[in-house]
Amino acid sequence: MNIVEAMERRHAVRDFSDRPIDDDTLRALNEAVDAANADGGLDVQLVQDDTDAFGGCPTHYGRFKNVRCCIALIGSDDEDPAQLDRKVGYYGERLALTATQLGMDSSWVVLHETHDHDGRWRLGEGERMPAALALGYGNRPGRAHRSKPLEELGAVENGDLSGAPDWFLSGLRAVALAPSALGKQPVRFTLLEDSKTVLAQPLEGVQADICWASHGIISRSAPAILISSSADSTGPAWPFSRISRTIVQIQL
Repeated sequence: MNIVEAMERRHAVRDFSDRPIDDDTLRALNEAVDAANADGGLDVQLVQDDTDAFGGCPTHYGRFKNVRCCIALIGSDDEDPAQLDRKVGYYGERLALTATQLGMDSSWVVLHETHDHDGRWRLGEGERMPAALALGYGNRPGRAHRSKPLEELGAVENGDLSGAPDWFLSGLRAVALAPSALGKQPVRFTLLEDSKTVLAQPLEGVQADICWASHGIISRSAPAILISSSADSTGPAWPFSRISRTIVQIQL
């Protein structure tokens, strides 16, 4: 299963069976977590607990049942909180797709009171957990979510979307498949006049960063993605090519 097939197959699952995760799958998950930490400077942790992998933390949205395994997406918040959210979106989405390629089901989740948990993960000084991934084998398949048309997700500066290069359109299709609460997909990508640089305008939190990451995973030939929280505020370029060499093995 290549990365595009994984994107098409993966749908959120929140009700998990008692089926255990075999040793080979656990080994592959741990290797993916280690690679994400080494490549992204994160402290991502694979958590297993037969009672509750969330450690009693309430969820921000959705009812979860029988979560015995999760990936806690943790990193340092000292330098730039927005940068941590972007890394969590990118590496978390890569890990979710890896789980799909391993035959597992998953769902993104935001947990509250993560510092008051029951010891399922560790948060160091200055660290934060913007999100987590519930993992396992679902009692029933997930359902496809609503997606915006590509014309609402992207545009070409002073041009028409129909004439955009394939890598940009492939990135938009990946965004359409990306998980997004209530199908909001709160992001928009504009291919600038140089036909090489994309202006990404996240409109709402971590889920926007997941969409942003999905575009970059597929459209990796773009030299840089410019992050902007509004039309008047552009952040630093964050080249995907620099952070994808270790863990991104994309087969198109």
